[in-house]
Amino acid sequence: MYYDSIYSQLFNFIPRYRFEKIVKKSGGDRYCQHFTAWKQFLTLLFAQISGKDSLREIENALLANHKHLYHLGMEAVAKSTLSEAMNLCV
Repeated sequence: MYYDSIYSQLFNFIPRYRFEKIVKKSGGDRYCQHFTAWKQFLTLLFAQISGKDSLREIENALLANHKHLYHLGMEAVAKSTLSEAMNLCV
């Protein structure tokens, strides 16, 4: 039997097509090659829910759970990549 995880249920709560439409309209992914706004959103939602306070904690949590991230549509992210993405938001 198949069950969705809590994270998966939360990620499905936000319609991706609406998110992508807003990002496209605002040009949010124009400088992105691989780490898109959607991936950044999922990573930051994961960090918020799991109570991570720093980029290093986020990176370590994603690396520790790398086998389960595929099912959530996520991947492990280096802290330098996350830092660069966060600097583009400012």
